Amino acid sequence: MVTVTRAKPATDAGRSGQPWSVYAALTVVVLAIGVAVTLGVIKKNNPVVDTGPLPVSTVGQPGADSAACKSLMPHLPSELAGSPRRTIEGGGDGVAAWGDPAVILRCGMETPAELTCSSELTEINSVKWLQLPDDGLDATTYIAADRTVRIAVTVPTGTGTAAMGDLSSIVGTTLAARQPCRNGLLLPTDVE
Repeated sequence: MVTVTRAKPATDAGRSGQPWSVYAALTVVVLAIGVAVTLGVIKKNNPVVDTGPLPVSTVGQPGADSAACKSLMPHLPSELAGSPRRTIEGGGDGVAAWGDPAVILRCGMETPAELTCSSELTEINSVKWLQLPDDGLDATTYIAADRTVRIAVTVPTGTGTAAMGDLSSIVGTTLAARQPCRNGLLLPTDVE
């Protein structure tokens, strides 16, 4: 013979502990979600920034050791638009960088084929810049067209205009301006 024992229905007194434990568990879950969301927002708004040595690709900089570049480089700031200056891996004469993703300045560049006497130039703080096509990069490169040396500044997309404004002011006060062309011909740089 099988005996079946049925549990007695719980009384109100027996159930009084259950809602408390459910509320406590829900509170813990809601708090955990709140903390996770807050930490995610903080991390998104304050991402880890790499301030270590920056590897910079080698490009033609025949004027990196020119008098103009030697004059400009010491005037570049230790901080640019709120971003610290980065050490360049391997030294990098005529190269400076700030932040992550980095704003990169290269002094003594070769004259790009895109720079002609009919090129549309943008003037920023008294320096005339040629904006190069981005070639699918997440950055824009500008070439100073009205100095005796070619200076390239590569600015990551979304960086804003402060970096270009600050660098233009430094270039403008450090290196004398000149017309990019004379009699329809592009003037050579000091090293060309």
